[in-house]
Amino acid sequence: MSTQSDHEAVWGEGVIYFIYSFDAARPIDIHKAADRILKSGIAETVVSPRDGEVRVAHRYRRLVRLLNHSNALHQLSEALRENRLLRWMARHPIWTVRMLRWLLFRRHSSSSNSSSGDSNPSVAETLAESISFIERSVAEYQSINAIQHHIEKDLLRIPYLVSEPYVRLRLRSAGQWLHLLNGGQARSPGNMDEGTRVDVLLLIHRSGVMQLTVALRMPDDITVDQYREMSFGSSEVVVASRVAEPVLAAAYGRRYEPYLEGDWEEESEEGVRWRLVQHGTPVSISDLFDLYHQAITNVIKSKTTGDWFCYPAAFIDRVGCCNSEESFRSHHDRELKNAISRSIDVGEVRPEAVQSMIPEDCSLTRATSLYCNMSSSLEVRWPGPNGGEFAQHLQRLVIFESALLQYRQIRLLDRRVGVADGSIRQVREIQREAIFGLREYRDSAISHGTAMDLADRLLRDWRADRLYGHVLESVDQLQQLVAAAESEKSAKRANVLAGIALIVAIFLGLPAIDDTLNIANRVTATGFLGVLLKPFQALASHGENGTWAGYLIFLAAVLSCLFVLIFGRYRLNFWRRRKNPGISWPLGTVRIERRDDNQGADPDSSE
Repeated sequence: MSTQSDHEAVWGEGVIYFIYSFDAARPIDIHKAADRILKSGIAETVVSPRDGEVRVAHRYRRLVRLLNHSNALHQLSEALRENRLLRWMARHPIWTVRMLRWLLFRRHSSSSNSSSGDSNPSVAETLAESISFIERSVAEYQSINAIQHHIEKDLLRIPYLVSEPYVRLRLRSAGQWLHLLNGGQARSPGNMDEGTRVDVLLLIHRSGVMQLTVALRMPDDITVDQYREMSFGSSEVVVASRVAEPVLAAAYGRRYEPYLEGDWEEESEEGVRWRLVQHGTPVSISDLFDLYHQAITNVIKSKTTGDWFCYPAAFIDRVGCCNSEESFRSHHDRELKNAISRSIDVGEVRPEAVQSMIPEDCSLTRATSLYCNMSSSLEVRWPGPNGGEFAQHLQRLVIFESALLQYRQIRLLDRRVGVADGSIRQVREIQREAIFGLREYRDSAISHGTAMDLADRLLRDWRADRLYGHVLESVDQLQQLVAAAESEKSAKRANVLAGIALIVAIFLGLPAIDDTLNIANRVTATGFLGVLLKPFQALASHGENGTWAGYLIFLAAVLSCLFVLIFGRYRLNFWRRRKNPGISWPLGTVRIERRDDNQGADPDSSE
């Protein structure tokens, strides 16, 4: 039972992961797509679940050369200091040639060994620091993909990972300035303090399904109501953005600069320019997704369906107002339920309906509470000795991503079946896609029971079983369509053979016509039979000319019959133009656009 609280519920620290699921409308080559994204400069690293090697973008080749040069120079400095120059020369023949002038100069130099020994340690230390800086910087970029793969090995089945169904990429990050500062204060115009770096992750599945995850760190010490305002992908809470040039170039094309808002920053970072935009009106995280989505679609040269789904997963790493779970639930039960439901104030809902709205806590440990429904998830870490960790977030995200992949594949198959044009080639492609997609849905990739239960719960909320049954029924209908098409093809083949036989019979029928006319000329008949014989006898009286005329008449009759049959079966309807009902109004049409005057606020909340 909740008691009246003398303070507002506050989230101390937290991160919201907006998982956007979309697709390329058809299966894609994941390696080719990932390579194009890396070459474009949008992505930093890529990892395959098969071996876990985190590979870097092609532009890192210059950094690799710099690292090799630094290592060689560092080893040279050590060799000079320890009198191992010949060994170094044997290991580095190319560098030996490059340093020949320097070595010759050093050989003829009159400087003492002590003076060179004094300078070598400083050179060696400088080079060692440079090498360490390069290694730390690259390792930092690789760390997220490495953690993801480590978690996947524990949660997902090994045969599934070995089959390499997808690849993961870490894209260039972006900068976001939210409308709130730490403490929940509103940001004043022009205030550019406390900007947050947004990590952007991408998963590309072989079915064509892709997932782009935007990790947004919330301001510290905000109220639950303020959290609800920013918990939607469409929440307009971003007042300024900072985006790398490769992302903008890929999204808008070559001549993109005149159409961009904002200004370029004076100094480059990570080897590229960055564009800083202060928005006149706040924008949403979904606007950032649209930018990356357009860039990815253009780079991999895929079609965009415009169909995407956002699943926010929020992790509250520190509660900022109460010292225990019991205290928070006692004072802020309503606020907690509002945070779970997000869009609806439970105070305005019938008591008997609240239970069906709020999912049960599916966390196994007392340190956290996890609430998942079909539209979002919320994990709260209660006050205790241990805080939230990024790796723990990724562990939950892998489960959510797996469930979303299963659901999105079934949904993609259902849409593909619905737009099939009936061609045999397309039907066979869909059947092949269905074999792998349905198998991945039936045989869950998750190996742990508790994680599998969580994924199954989400799939039930999304009614994936009903969609799965519809896809199965549609695939069976496609199989019948293929069988009917094969039968039609066999019938056409038989008709072609019969037509060929008829043509051969026509060209070989001249002697038979001559024999027919000779027989008709010798027959004497009266009455009805005599009437039928008169045309044949008339042709026979003209000898060979009559035979030829009879052959032409027979040929014309056969061709006329064929023409009537073919024309009746495949007659063209191009003269029957499809006409739209009514007429067009010369002043145009009326189009309705719905706008929310209280956008960003809870429509069901009371003042």
